[in-house]
This record gives sequence, structure tokens and C-alpha cells, in this order.
Amino acid sequence: MRENIKIRLLQSMLEEVTKKYDYFIAMQNEKMKHTFEMAVKDTLTGLYNRQYLDEYSKQALGRVERYENILVLIFIDLDNFKYVNDYFGHNEGDNVLRKIAQIFQKTFRSYDIVVRYGGDEFIVLIEDKHYEEDVIKSILKQFVKRVEESLKEFKLSASYGCAIAPNETKDINRLIELADERMYLQKGNKKKKNKKRGGEKALRLKTI
Repeated sequence: MRENIKIRLLQSMLEEVTKKYDYFIAMQNEKMKHTFEMAVKDTLTGLYNRQYLDEYSKQALGRVERYENILVLIFIDLDNFKYVNDYFGHNEGDNVLRKIAQIFQKTFRSYDIVVRYGGDEFIVLIEDKHYEEDVIKSILKQFVKRVEESLKEFKLSASYGCAIAPNETKDINRLIELADERMYLQKGNKKKKNKKRGGEKALRLKTI
């Protein structure tokens, strides 16, 4: 009888110790997860930061070599964001960046990597087995449309440029340079079009 009581007491103590151990491990894992999030995420937007871009891109380019994957790097810059900060203030500018982060999350896949590169500049990394240009263009047009519609009171839009590994280069810095150059080319073309439209509008008003 006493032996049975001892066994039950030992079982009860073991269960209690196990519960405390599981709780301790869960807390440690949560703390490690939080520490990791703080290290790799941008505090304002919750998107990944440049430090994570450096680490992730090394792994992604390694997979490009080993598995013959395609890595698409997209450089995105907001059009007219300076206007938001200048006329609505930096607090409103921060709110706009948070909304932009939400649009990124709605537009791109959960496993695509979206990085706040600096200010109103962003980089998206898309890994896949094949590069489907039409699909990428469709996604980016959808992103721009959502930015323009969601933030039309600020007259915001976005410009972008793409570079592809390994087709063009296997160097992350060169990928960024290429995508950045193409983004600025698109931004310049948009400004020319807007200037031309403005001139045509002024001419119409003059002739009325």
C-alpha cells in the first residue's frame, strides 16, 4: 500500500516538474523568437531590415547555385513621399509607411522577403524555380494600384526595377545596382509623362 502511495507521489512530482520544464522551454523559445524579431525586423514597419537582407541573400544565392533556382530582386521606391513629410509631417509619413507595409503583405506571398532598405525604399526578394516575367509585372502593377488607391489623398505612387540571378549576375550588390538603375529609369519616364500631360493641360486652358 505504502509503495503504491510512493509511486503516485513520485508520478505527481514528475508531472509537476515536466509541466514547469515545458513552461520554461516555451518561455525561452518565445524570448528567443522575440530577440530574433527585434534583430531582423524594421521597428516602424515590421518588414525585414538590411541586416536580414545581407544574411538571407547569401543563403538564397547559395540555393541559386545548388538547386538552379531563380532569384528576382525588386527595388521599389515611393513616388512623392517627400510631399507627405513636408506637408503632413513625419508622424503622418510614418503612418503611410506602415500602410505601405500592409500593402506589401497583401500583395506578395507570405514567404517572399520584403525589406525596408531605407527611408521610402524597399527591396523584395522572390525565389522560384522559373522566372515568369508576366506574373511579376502583374503583381507589381497590382501593388502600385493598391498604393495609389489606398493613399490617393497623398498623391502617392511607386516606381520599381527588377534584376535576376543567376541570369544577370550572382552578386547581391550588383543585383541591387541593376534594379535601382531600372527603378530610376521608370521614375524618370513617369515624370516626363506627367510633365507632358501638365503642358498639354496648360495649353488647352490657354486656348479656351
